[in-house]
Amino acid sequence: MFDANCHIELSWDFFHPIKKKWINIGVKGSVQEGLIANKDLPDPFYGMNESKFDWIENHEWEFRSIFFLDKQLDQEFVELIFPSIDTYAKVYLNEQLILETDNFFIPHSCDIKNLANKGLNELIVVFTPPIIYHKDKLKAVGYQLPAPNDVHEIQISPYSRKPQYQFGWDWALRINTIGINKPSIIMSYNSARLLKKTTRIISVSDSISVVEFDIYLSNNSIKEILWKSKLFGDEIIKCKSGFFTRRVEIYDPKLWWPRGHGEAYLYQDEVIIQSVDKQYLESFNVKFGIKSSELIRESDEWGESYYFKINGRRIFCKGANYIPQDIFPSRVKDQDIVEMVDLMLESNFNMIRVWGGGYYPDDIFFERCDELGIMVWQDLMFACSMYPGDSLFISNITKEFEYQIPRISSHPCVVVFNGNNEVKVAWENWGFQVKYGLFGKSAKEIESAYNLIFKRLAPEIIIKHNNVPYIHTSPLSNWGKDDLYNFGSQHYWGVWHGKDPIEHFGKKIGRFNAEYGFQSFPEYNTLSLFSKKNDWNLKSEVMKHHQKSYVGNDMILNHSKRLFGKPYDFEEFVYFSQLTQSKAVSMAVASHRIDFPRCGGTLYWQLNDCWPAPTWSSIDYNGNWKALHYKIRDYYDDVTILPKNNTLNNVDYYLVSDVVDTFDSKVNIKFFSLEGNLISQFDTLIHVNGSGSYEISLYKKKDKIVDENSVVYFSFENHEGKQLIRCYDNLVCSFEKARVEDVKLKIDSINYDEKIMYLNVCNKKYVRNLWISSLLTGLKFDDNFISLLPGNHRIKVEYKKLPSIKDFKLIWL
Repeated sequence: MFDANCHIELSWDFFHPIKKKWINIGVKGSVQEGLIANKDLPDPFYGMNESKFDWIENHEWEFRSIFFLDKQLDQEFVELIFPSIDTYAKVYLNEQLILETDNFFIPHSCDIKNLANKGLNELIVVFTPPIIYHKDKLKAVGYQLPAPNDVHEIQISPYSRKPQYQFGWDWALRINTIGINKPSIIMSYNSARLLKKTTRIISVSDSISVVEFDIYLSNNSIKEILWKSKLFGDEIIKCKSGFFTRRVEIYDPKLWWPRGHGEAYLYQDEVIIQSVDKQYLESFNVKFGIKSSELIRESDEWGESYYFKINGRRIFCKGANYIPQDIFPSRVKDQDIVEMVDLMLESNFNMIRVWGGGYYPDDIFFERCDELGIMVWQDLMFACSMYPGDSLFISNITKEFEYQIPRISSHPCVVVFNGNNEVKVAWENWGFQVKYGLFGKSAKEIESAYNLIFKRLAPEIIIKHNNVPYIHTSPLSNWGKDDLYNFGSQHYWGVWHGKDPIEHFGKKIGRFNAEYGFQSFPEYNTLSLFSKKNDWNLKSEVMKHHQKSYVGNDMILNHSKRLFGKPYDFEEFVYFSQLTQSKAVSMAVASHRIDFPRCGGTLYWQLNDCWPAPTWSSIDYNGNWKALHYKIRDYYDDVTILPKNNTLNNVDYYLVSDVVDTFDSKVNIKFFSLEGNLISQFDTLIHVNGSGSYEISLYKKKDKIVDENSVVYFSFENHEGKQLIRCYDNLVCSFEKARVEDVKLKIDSINYDEKIMYLNVCNKKYVRNLWISSLLTGLKFDDNFISLLPGNHRIKVEYKKLPSIKDFKLIWL
């Protein structure tokens, strides 16, 4: 490894082109973040401040770093390394141009030993914003590439290899960051440094698996190395095409399995690389898992299948779509990423889709998914636009693919690469040809570019580096006609972007449901991040500004009024919005799971937010769980009981299992009145023969025993013998009739050391969807938006700052 004296982390200032002053940003950050920290600009999330950042894209920005070199120059190599630079930049060392960058998604580096001074050195980086960098490109092409989410009058996002969501999206503001996204370093060393290490699974079987490890060294003159491995012993390896490959055979391998299907087993190795005369070159650790993944698309009784097999076993996929965790990528810490993946496990996910309009996650994301058994559906970074196919663009994305694909596919969690998000379906269904005048030659060029990028280049590079399945786009089908739900992946937007009633979430079921969702407003403490209380109404300019979907807040209001009536005030509207989202998405999830084996998986839109706003997320920007997320945790349990809505008030119930085990589940079913009186009860035994759904009859001796205004209470055993509870109501009465007024909350106990509080909820009648809310941030409830039979109920709350009873507010139906 490298001595600390040989590793210098650079600190940066940038020059304000209008105020003519230098501003320090430390080791990383964007122009926008620097201007905020220096109080030259306000928080872009607050109020209507977003537009105050527009002018930044109209100027070039100069960054400067002064650093000192001494003994570092005695080393054989001195290298400048930018792990992530954003995006179009010319780099000068002591007034000499040494590097040009044009891709956010790859690291950049260059040797500076012959240009660096012993003593002080000046590094200047001149950034050109994308709209300036690409303006001549638009003139040369002669037509506009469709980019419906790019909110600028000059739409150049398709040409820009940087995060597409920063150009504006229907859940994001437009902040096109410019700067140093990760700390840049000066590294000096002798002999060589490790550029990249990758793992490739060649074959998998119960008896033997073959694995290849590749390492890339910075010194091309090294043609032979001694590869010392704690697991596999020593071997001399010769260089092949600029890298070194070691193939090993593992007998009786332990396989990596997704969560719920076995252990996510990882092999751990310690490697030392030496020259053939045993001089030290490098050392590193390797974690790898052995698994096979298949995407099964074949004709069947319904049309064409779309599901995944891991290690030969069919897996029903449960999860969500993951977007960048902040509009400013440099603000996202490793711990933030780890906590997000941990939350997936807590929520019973077994898959997460990395959406294609953001950026490729860091290694820490994949490492945590490896450890927890979370499968990753990885999009390449293309979304909702048409892309160029000229030689410069193809050369650029080839470098991107050659870097990202082997890095990402080294992780066992990665089970599929998807070429793009909604590019194909957009070209075929969104009216681009008419809107942008794309016919004849221009249309053929766009289609040719699509085929080149997604049907030739991407799959060729993927096949070269791994055996992870690849599909050129998602969705393969489109929502609309009934037969479109019988094949391919599906993004169902018929309720939000169409005119479908909300109960169609439970009826329009694709073969694999990769996107679907409904918006809601965030928790009150998140609303406070961007608005004052006098802005808390749907007609305020602030609320309208933060709603980025063209459909607008009326969609939420109209559906919530239909389900829950007219809200009394804005705070009740926020509550109704979350219940409506929860109803819509959970209805879809239940139907998808019950539809197994026809349905291969369900990934709702979306897990998280990149700023505080009304969006489709189940967890808001402040980390608060919305009503939907509590529901998702229960609905994604490996063994659970789910309702299937035939209409909004006509419900059947199913025991659903994702596990391969065969077991008997004794189900006790009780019916209670709203006052908590037991109406009737009975037991039934369900024989669970592997993955599937099993209808629970609520009829006994052909006599209906379910009162239309009763509560149904299920107690049942899962495959491990654990007793589980699910409580649903069968209410068809008005919500005013069902309301209960007497609900009391008190603090039961506090564990100050662990920062845990227990609340006691006391209710004398049945309470529906009780929400315990707070303006305090950093609270995590073990359950919320809960329906409770009469009695005393204990709620666990983890806190960062100790709340008082006055910090909580109750709202219920």
